Amino acid sequence: MIEQDLGSGLPPDPLEERLRNALRARADSVDLYALRPATPPTSRPRLFRLPALHPVRRTAVALLVVAAAVIGVLFLALHEVREPPVGPANRPSVSPTPSTMDAVPGPGDVDASPHR
Repeated sequence: MIEQDLGSGLPPDPLEERLRNALRARADSVDLYALRPATPPTSRPRLFRLPALHPVRRTAVALLVVAAAVIGVLFLALHEVREPPVGPANRPSVSPTPSTMDAVPGPGDVDASPHR
């Protein structure tokens, strides 16, 4: 009753033989009454399906989600609004002003007044 491998002419491996027998027995155990009736297609497929949870777990998950939302709202409502940091200080100008240019003698300036 065991079919041989037609390509090589060798008898099948004992493991392969056991697997074939197990699959054949499983296939023979399914009959018309074991199958459920076909269900008509739905109007649109569900893109996201939540796994079925025990009612106690479902309630616990819902309570945790609500608690997280309440904590988030309270944190945002009671959180102290901080002012933005102060920008960098303005550095003084490096270019000379006209008043300091007149007071500082240059290397080519000759004092015309006689020294006493």
